[in-house]
Amino acid sequence: MIRGMSAVKWILTINIAVFIAWNFASTEFMRYNFMTSWAHLVTGRVWTLLTAAFSHFSFFHILINMLVFLSFGPVLEARWGKIRFLCFYLGAALFSSLLHASMVEFGFRDVPALGASGAVCAVTTAFACYYPKNVILIWGILPAPAWLIVAAFAFFDLKGLIEQSQGAITGIGHAAHLGGVVFALVLLFLLPKIGFVGRKVSPSRQRVSANRNPADYYPAPPSGSERNVAEEDRLDELLTKVSREGINALDDQEREDLHRISRNRRDTP
Repeated sequence: MIRGMSAVKWILTINIAVFIAWNFASTEFMRYNFMTSWAHLVTGRVWTLLTAAFSHFSFFHILINMLVFLSFGPVLEARWGKIRFLCFYLGAALFSSLLHASMVEFGFRDVPALGASGAVCAVTTAFACYYPKNVILIWGILPAPAWLIVAAFAFFDLKGLIEQSQGAITGIGHAAHLGGVVFALVLLFLLPKIGFVGRKVSPSRQRVSANRNPADYYPAPPSGSERNVAEEDRLDELLTKVSREGINALDDQEREDLHRISRNRRDTP
């Protein structure tokens, strides 16, 4: 059962567990091991770069982060597979924490930070890159395309970072948020162009999938197993609908098909 859990469920479970620990474990222990800062790093507590990204002591903080994460994470995991999505999330978490901590070298205050916001920003940015015109309801009321929402929040964080450089105290890790945005953009746009990431596709597979859109990145079946062309076509159909109309446009049967195909592929690197 544990092995069959999706990456999204694993990440959610760990965040909840650490949140509970803030209420029962020693506050000093949690601050030293589940918050990150430059002072933590120079004293050898480098693990806080990762542990801080799973740490929340405010209920509202974890609620917002996990609601946003659950809104976009499952779509990316269905597209990439469990291992690739998990690597993306952990990489974004580490980069975001490191960027926040290193801002002290540019004259910023060394403020200990915690929260999944940086990694979540990477998830929302990746979603917006794949599905820029997907309409999202802000607070369930105001409709806006995904690209506009991500751009607006990035502008807000950039403005906040500039204010922090002038001595303002905003109580928000703007550098970590922007770190998530930058991580996603670099990974999805820059690295493929210079050849560091990307998957080679055999000529036979290119002929079969020449007209596919947008499922160019979902994981292939495990080595040695037979391809299920019908399943691949169904996944293409579902992802295309999500791209054009949003995840809420799927009916119950389509959602079940998407989860079933995701379960079949999530253990694939």
